[in-house]
Amino acid sequence: MSGDETRLGDTREAPAGRLDTPSASELLEAMFELSRELYLEREEEQLVGVFLDVVVPRFRHRRLAVRVFDARTLEPARCYARGGELRGGIERERVCLRPRSVEKARLKTALAESARVRIDEDWDAPFVDVALGFSVPLVAAGELYGVVDVGYPLGQDPPRDDERLLVPFVNQLSMALRNERLHRETSLLRDYQSTLIEQADALIVGVDTEWRITVCNQALCRLTDYGHDEIIGSDLRDWIVGRDQPRVARVVRQAFSAGRSDPIDVDLVTRSGRLVKTVWSVARVAVRGDLHAVVAVGQDKTRLAELQSQVIQAEKLATLGQLAAGVVHELNNPLTSITVYADYLVKKVEANSEHPLADTGDAEKLRRIGEGAQRILAFAKDLVQYAKPSGEDPEPVDVGEVVRQSLSLCEHLFERAEIERHLHLPDARLPIHAIPGQLEQVFINLITNACHAVGDRGRVWVSARPASGGDGAWIVVSDDGPGIPESDRAQIFEPFFSTKSDGHGTGLGLSIVKNIVDQHDGEIRVAPSASGGAEFSVWLPAWRR
Repeated sequence: MSGDETRLGDTREAPAGRLDTPSASELLEAMFELSRELYLEREEEQLVGVFLDVVVPRFRHRRLAVRVFDARTLEPARCYARGGELRGGIERERVCLRPRSVEKARLKTALAESARVRIDEDWDAPFVDVALGFSVPLVAAGELYGVVDVGYPLGQDPPRDDERLLVPFVNQLSMALRNERLHRETSLLRDYQSTLIEQADALIVGVDTEWRITVCNQALCRLTDYGHDEIIGSDLRDWIVGRDQPRVARVVRQAFSAGRSDPIDVDLVTRSGRLVKTVWSVARVAVRGDLHAVVAVGQDKTRLAELQSQVIQAEKLATLGQLAAGVVHELNNPLTSITVYADYLVKKVEANSEHPLADTGDAEKLRRIGEGAQRILAFAKDLVQYAKPSGEDPEPVDVGEVVRQSLSLCEHLFERAEIERHLHLPDARLPIHAIPGQLEQVFINLITNACHAVGDRGRVWVSARPASGGDGAWIVVSDDGPGIPESDRAQIFEPFFSTKSDGHGTGLGLSIVKNIVDQHDGEIRVAPSASGGAEFSVWLPAWRR
């Protein structure tokens, strides 16, 4: 027999001999020995091994097998045998039980009718070359944990009392297997719940009736900068500022008496002595009606306030963007008029050399007015185009064209701070698979961040090149600013994380950038640039027909 879950004991053929019935003293001694050895700390394989070690010497010249399984699943049984060889594939077969055995064991009806069990008067031998024998179900509290098979060598008459004498031993094993499974499942559940508490993105603490902290999680440890071993067992009141202690005591007493309490604001003291504002909900934990502890679930109120402020700021910027698009639309007509009339006057002056404005340099001023108005028009057109909702379907897009378009929208940033711009684009078209409007948003964000980082008279590099193998394109935006600390790079793309000073960033830009790149099946990386600043590299897949 094969299979990772199938384990066999000693399968050597037992010598033929007389099938003696064990004496009462032997059975009593065996029962005491089995009771001593079947304790909770043993695993399934050890429990079955102890059972076979005790039973086989008392029931000599029989073949014994124990098949353990979960009756509610069709997973292979774990098989253990002494005195004979088991048939191949027995671990996947249904077990055959006699109606009388099912009735005596008080097996639950649902289990007796499950796909794992077959009710039949005929015994289905699990051994090779064995025809006579019987099965005793391993049942405890109505649950089926497996079956014990006893087979007899060919030519031997089965003793009449074997099954009756073996049942008490089988019952002992059944209870031991039940306890082992309950213990294992309870441990798994406890570990699972501990993991949930430990990994939860909330502050969690449990306190007993003596104010001792019995449970805390990683979030609380990170916030206070203390370890589990420093928090567990300490007095809750030691972590609370003195002025808050009466309020906390009142809330905890309320939770113990009423089961719950109103949310409470509490200042916690960190290792560095910093006060952190938190808000908590407290509830009672009762075991079988007895007060056991209270559990408190909290949040960093400072962080919540920051997130709320950043969301409000993001909404303001979105509203400002809509207003700007409307203003641009209103400016379009007068700017068009200025451009047309300036061009008309320039041509009129140039056509008449005796015109009063021809020699005063005013013609050049008119030309500059026209060029300035034309530039504002182009910028307004780009801005309105950028504000339009992006299409949903990717299309072939030339990287160079999108980069140039994005740079034109950021031109004012370079001129205002006298930033030196270096642009390196391939001469040939570099088609990629993308949504143009979303791609502009990515590049404008990266270029804007680079300009803000370098400040006045800094340098920004923007380049694009084919990826090796022709499977896409790399677009790189780098600067010679202060760079991004290594400790911040892992969370630079998280929502609301910003390295800018308060009021100068929402922390949403790079999160949106990464989301767009991910939606394009691309990749974005951040690293130090060659000039000591930051370098963002974006890979996007090539266009495939």
